[in-house]
Amino acid sequence: MKRLKMLIPLFCTILLSAGCGNDTNTVTVVQGASKTTLLNPLALQQFATDLPIIPVAGPDQARSTATTDYYTVTAEQTENYDFGLRKKDGTNLINPVSGAPIRTTVWGYTLNGVKAGYLGASIEARSTLDPGGKKVQVKYVNDLKNSGGMLLTKHLLTIDPTLDGANMGEPEIRIVTHLHGGHVAPEFDGHPLAWVTNDPNATTGLPADAVSGRPARPDGNSLTYTYDNDQLATQLWFHDHAMGLTRLNVYAGLAANYLLRDDHEDSLNLPKGAYEIPLVIQDKSFNEDGSLHYDSNPLLKATGEQETDAAGNPVYTSKPEFFGNVIVVNGKAWPKLDVEPRKYRFRMLNGSDSRFYNMWLEARDANGASVAIPADAITQIGSEGGLLPNKVADIGQTQDKGLLLATGERADVIVDFSKFPVNTSITLRNDAATPFPNGDPVASTTTGRIMQFKITKPLAGADTSVIPATPRVPVPLGAPTAPTRYVDLQELMEDTALVYDPITGASLQRLKLLLNGLTFSAPITEKPTLNSVEEWVIINNTPDMHPMHLHLVAFEVIEKGSVAPGTYTAGAGGIMPSVTLGGLRPDTNPDGTPADPGNSHYTVRNHERGWKETIRVPPADEAINSQGYVRIRAKFDRLGTYMWHCHILAHEEHEMMRPFTVVQ
Repeated sequence: MKRLKMLIPLFCTILLSAGCGNDTNTVTVVQGASKTTLLNPLALQQFATDLPIIPVAGPDQARSTATTDYYTVTAEQTENYDFGLRKKDGTNLINPVSGAPIRTTVWGYTLNGVKAGYLGASIEARSTLDPGGKKVQVKYVNDLKNSGGMLLTKHLLTIDPTLDGANMGEPEIRIVTHLHGGHVAPEFDGHPLAWVTNDPNATTGLPADAVSGRPARPDGNSLTYTYDNDQLATQLWFHDHAMGLTRLNVYAGLAANYLLRDDHEDSLNLPKGAYEIPLVIQDKSFNEDGSLHYDSNPLLKATGEQETDAAGNPVYTSKPEFFGNVIVVNGKAWPKLDVEPRKYRFRMLNGSDSRFYNMWLEARDANGASVAIPADAITQIGSEGGLLPNKVADIGQTQDKGLLLATGERADVIVDFSKFPVNTSITLRNDAATPFPNGDPVASTTTGRIMQFKITKPLAGADTSVIPATPRVPVPLGAPTAPTRYVDLQELMEDTALVYDPITGASLQRLKLLLNGLTFSAPITEKPTLNSVEEWVIINNTPDMHPMHLHLVAFEVIEKGSVAPGTYTAGAGGIMPSVTLGGLRPDTNPDGTPADPGNSHYTVRNHERGWKETIRVPPADEAINSQGYVRIRAKFDRLGTYMWHCHILAHEEHEMMRPFTVVQ
């Protein structure tokens, strides 16, 4: 956020904030009520730890039926998880207090007894659009306890009790799970206020609220959801969605893949089995003792006095973005994957809080000499909504043709390692600014690297898999049946809240990030009618790009562009003025150089032409008083209340989320 960053240069040399874009030193930071020391990412080894292969948890055979597979998914704490944080020589880093090797307390999901520690095993399901497809029923259990079996009462990270959903004395240990990308009934969508605690005897339940659309909240510590799976094969994922805690619960580890299969996907002869690998990409920061670090700073009143909670304790608040200085994939820092010289299918998920990734491949031979990336070495065949109508082969080979993934987005990618000499090392690189696209540059030797592939394994058998030119023929929604809906993204300042840096003494107003000028709890203004096909024009009044996610629907991306200067003023209450749309903005890169038309932020990219449910909305340009926009088209085919929000999780928590209700 541009306004927040005005003060950051004053203290980046003193305070190593995860958002400063400077990860060159180990320095003192403030989190919560105590000072800690951040682990220096430059001291850590890279590409030495094996990439964990996320297991698939099978259904509970004793409870499954001919039409429904059953799972129990339990949120648990692990107190000795190893992120692979090692010195450059491979030896352990030592906790300065305990003298033991550093390890990390994390949260994760255990699925039908399959425990990963951090994150969770994958669910695989088959689409009920095909014969033999099944629904999935999941019992989500909040069993967050310490190693002594005692129920947790304090979160791993610092709670901000002034955020909506955390400001009424709610318990700190609460969860509710959202199947991201799922076409589900509203009562199974993971409404952010329909959470449960970890106490099986809790009496925090509430009846359904027809006004807000919140479904009933049960007593106890579990929720049971049914997923119809009536959609095309794709990579979904499930993650925590509790109001006021989403960013912290996901950062702690409550996220996992949900792979939906169908007969058409099976017919394509894509790489499978050991050659299909999910990659969950995230950024973290760690304290010197190995514990997770998530920025929090003292919150002040407008008068400059320390804000306190009901018990008189000082209040700490997160910034509107969080950028860690260590990249982890599948729960390991900068891992490596030894591969055969053949095609691999990677199901990539950006599971970070705020960080975008603009990714490309960089190859070197056994002697360290640079190796050119063949034009047909990497191909994207799918995105969030499933397989694309056409393969995208001009992506990821070079820095200026990077594969851009915002938070919450997925990419289905095939890399053909047979195109490289044996013993080639291929590094997956990143150069996305923080925040994207006009923020600070990444650190090229740390956050500019993600993981490495090493072609060291012999070919186990002939590779007969193929890369389809037209992965799936789309069935368009048809023309809209309702008037165009204009909605907008706004960046405002809170008059009564200041964020304070105790090292420099600097303070600034806290940002409030709104949709249509409204907070989450304001009356619902978006009310599509059942089975209507609507176009939404999402207009961005902020200098950042926002990945906007709509629950329930998969949508088509119709166009992107910019609003003509002087023709649009941010509205409120969901009533937008008339807008003149047009491609005013030239197709340029963030540094002002001409962009490849397929890579412009203001045009629909080739890999955005399939079904989507998370879309990057291009930024405003204050210099010419224009706003970026995207036009999407969706069919609203289930009654009930769902969410639409920015999937930068810190933005979502700072009010950039609103409900919508599908009505008769």
